[in-house]
Amino acid sequence: MGIKYFILMLFLLILAYVAYSSYKRINNYQDYNLAGKKTGLFALTATLVAAEFNTATLIGGASVAYAFGTVGVWYTSLIFIVVFLVYAFTVAKKYRKLNISTIPQFFDIRFSNQKFSETIRVLSTFITLFYTWLAPAAYLAGISVIGHVLLGVNPITFSVVVVIICLLLAITGGLVTAIGIDVVAFIMIVVGIPAIFFIGLEAAGGLSNLSQVYEPRLLSLKPVWDTEVNFPIALTWGLQITFLYIAAPWYGQRVFSAKNENIAYKAMLFNTILIVLLYGFVAVSTMLAKVAMPNLSEPEQALPLLVANYSHPIIQGLLLVTLLLVGISTVVAVWNSAVSIVINDLVKRYFAKDKSEKYYINASRVGLTAIAISTLIFGIIFVGNIQNSLLYLSIFTGMVAIPILTSLYWRRYNATAAIASMFVGLLYCTIALANGFPTYFVSPIGAIISALVGVVVTLMTTTKEDINRSKEFFMIIDSEKDNHEEFQKSS
Repeated sequence: MGIKYFILMLFLLILAYVAYSSYKRINNYQDYNLAGKKTGLFALTATLVAAEFNTATLIGGASVAYAFGTVGVWYTSLIFIVVFLVYAFTVAKKYRKLNISTIPQFFDIRFSNQKFSETIRVLSTFITLFYTWLAPAAYLAGISVIGHVLLGVNPITFSVVVVIICLLLAITGGLVTAIGIDVVAFIMIVVGIPAIFFIGLEAAGGLSNLSQVYEPRLLSLKPVWDTEVNFPIALTWGLQITFLYIAAPWYGQRVFSAKNENIAYKAMLFNTILIVLLYGFVAVSTMLAKVAMPNLSEPEQALPLLVANYSHPIIQGLLLVTLLLVGISTVVAVWNSAVSIVINDLVKRYFAKDKSEKYYINASRVGLTAIAISTLIFGIIFVGNIQNSLLYLSIFTGMVAIPILTSLYWRRYNATAAIASMFVGLLYCTIALANGFPTYFVSPIGAIISALVGVVVTLMTTTKEDINRSKEFFMIIDSEKDNHEEFQKSS
């Protein structure tokens, strides 16, 4: 146990150094909020991987693999091929070209001076803020499982310690610190996750022994339809998080910080490959854990128990740090995006206009403190229900993606249609969840209804003036260079 704590303290010192060096690099609010928009290819790839590689999916999603074999591979790994390729090909370059700071600002530019343009911005602000404010609690719940299994620490005590560490790291340098932490986490992830796979391989005595605990159909990648978590649910989850990431503020914030649109696009492609491979290792490792530990009452503990029971204490310490960095980096990432929304879309726009750079940086730090407290409270509630917590939260944010995608590729689309589309999608999903509809009848049908309503309202309400106003927006996203500043001046 002493070795684990020694390694943990060593890496905390590394993170403290990252935070201090980031603090020294902050010259203005853009540095704090978007890392000065200077993020290069390696750093952007690393931060995208680390921001996605989270303890909710790592612990909650991998438990699906423990229970249902290769259904968990689909659920945890293969769906990300679609999720991030869609992001790369539809919005990565366009987001960066727009030179925005938050997702709500996208609507502000797209529907500039249109009727209801302010309404759609406000609505998207609160929807994206809803997810980013609550989701870190699900990640914290996953971290508490790791701490309880690998260190024997009470989950609530461990949650308090983790939140304090995350807060101290987050308030120093904003996104600069977050990216620095992500780079450290990324290096540990690409080394540690394959290491966990080889530990599982040795503990199980080889892949061939998977047949002892799984029936043949759960060892094939062919679709399985009749398990509790099955292929339709995996596809639904994939569709849902595809929409979620289109509207995800923490991913958007990183793409907005890229040096240029080509780096944003390439980083997303590399991210797709790495996430699929790494989560594939996680899912198969969890399956191997079932061979060694076939009767776990809590499948969410499979991965940390595999490390705790079948690796050397030094390896345990290093993998403990890896798993904790996975959680810490994601919590800090999502916290930063939530506070970015609060400052850019609420404070700067409505309550404290034209204040100093230092004012907005300090306001961000106050916001980070507030979200840290709420994360701790909700994180304790979410323990034991990690994946379901994320499932419900992601449904509502995903509805923001429908008007984003439509407005990028249909010039006639207007603010009235975007509001109607978003509102109807949210209403349907709320009714579906309240009435216990099957998972595959919630977000997929919500997306269809949302898109159809958007089309109908567009055809009924769009004017020539709306189309003319959208021309300048499409000049930006279709251009070979960033001309958003010229657009702002002309507007």
